[in-house]
Amino acid sequence: MPFTVGLSQHADPGMATGEIVGRVLESLGAQPDVALLFTSGDHLAHTDEIAAAVVDLLNPGAFIGTTASSVAAGEREIEEETAAVLWAGSLGSIEGPRARAVRLDGVPGPAADDNALAAAFEEVQATGELSMILLADPYSYPADAALAHWAERWPQVSVLGGLSSGAPMPGGNRIVVDGGVHRSGAAALVLGGSASVTHLVSQGCRPIGQPYIITEAEGNVVRSLGGMPPFERLEQMFSQLDPEDQQLVQRGLHVGRVTDERKIAFERGDFLIRGVLGADRESGAIAIGDEAPVGATVQFHVRDALTAHEDLAAALRNRSPEAMSASGALLFTCNGRGTHLFETPHHDAQTIVERTSTELAGMFCAGEIGPVGNRSYLHGFTASMALFTDNEASDNGV
Repeated sequence: MPFTVGLSQHADPGMATGEIVGRVLESLGAQPDVALLFTSGDHLAHTDEIAAAVVDLLNPGAFIGTTASSVAAGEREIEEETAAVLWAGSLGSIEGPRARAVRLDGVPGPAADDNALAAAFEEVQATGELSMILLADPYSYPADAALAHWAERWPQVSVLGGLSSGAPMPGGNRIVVDGGVHRSGAAALVLGGSASVTHLVSQGCRPIGQPYIITEAEGNVVRSLGGMPPFERLEQMFSQLDPEDQQLVQRGLHVGRVTDERKIAFERGDFLIRGVLGADRESGAIAIGDEAPVGATVQFHVRDALTAHEDLAAALRNRSPEAMSASGALLFTCNGRGTHLFETPHHDAQTIVERTSTELAGMFCAGEIGPVGNRSYLHGFTASMALFTDNEASDNGV
């Protein structure tokens, strides 16, 4: 099998390391093309020694990792407990480097890392488009600005990943890049080889009411929707909703901005979801968690467990044909999902594995990264997934 995952919940970091590395060695052998490490709970403080052992014993071609509040392995989500997860795999047999790990510090800005990324993009050999996994510390790395910069500089590169959630303060997280472990910045894993990588994003929201064009705004404050104050639009919409949706609005309202204005009709997946941060009844304005460009089409959204489940199932059901035979998966899900959103545990991991039969690993994030429309964004309450397909095995009928 080209991908595998090792999980250990052993409290002793040495034993945990032995279990996760042993699993990879047993399934793949040494020197896999890529490896990702996720640590949680008490193992956060031992990430340095666990990562060093992975390098010494496994010697992966490219290796990144980080710390998280919770992790995922197979069909299990281990929430707010001590655990170590190691995911590794092969990206095919084409000659030359198939992956590269890049240390990013984003100082003084995302462009400062351009040379290192450009060198990795040039060095990695790929039969298809390049993609990148990004693990970033939320306190020290400008992920949102970096994604916007990369969308202009390298629009052909799709980015997926998440923000570290293992520590509630600056300097508490760990960022693993090959043999080094850092307390700030980010790790980028540039992927090539003959394996195809399909990126999926489930934002877990559904639209309510109807779409409107922003006709007046300043920064993130919307002052007019279709020529009327947004609060009046919201009141009109609310009065026409059924009682169940009214309750969802009262629990938390979101707004979706259309990413492709060329479309005539809009549905799930066509919107970049952001939270409604507040409303001013007197002026009728609302504030949202992003810029509000005049001329953009937006629509109010709600989120609940059922909607989140349906949206994730739909994303997996509609995946591309080449992703139907995926054998590896990475999951970056929000730390507000899991049992904070769903009545039963293991929801996202279990749903993905049941529908794809992949070797899955991942983490709960303080912000998830994935593509919507033609570029990647930073999200919240989202499940972002990378599905890996071994094209050589597929071509051989394996």
